[in-house]
Amino acid sequence: MAKKILGVHVGHLSDVPELQDLLARFVTKSSGRGNVVMVRLSDEALRSIDELVEATIFTSRSEATAFLIGAGIESQKHLFDRLRAHTEEIRKLKTQLRELALDALQPKQAKKK
Repeated sequence: MAKKILGVHVGHLSDVPELQDLLARFVTKSSGRGNVVMVRLSDEALRSIDELVEATIFTSRSEATAFLIGAGIESQKHLFDRLRAHTEEIRKLKTQLRELALDALQPKQAKKK
């Protein structure tokens, strides 16, 4: 828990009330942080994440990375809104293609004369 001593926060900055609202949007477990994703990062990206942890803004690399991904997605909201508008149509077309292919691959029944 961060404490304010002589006007300075001591402890994890993620516990500072002013930061909690900002951080909570992306790092709280109750908001669905139960998904695990393995990623490969450049040395520079890992150093940046480690700096956030070392500065006690986040308590772990996982927490820092979740925040950065969430903030990145939020900052690109317009892009994701545009993509979302088309992904359902793409899913429907893929389903139709799959059904068409399965139908074409079914053995044809011999015609009775």
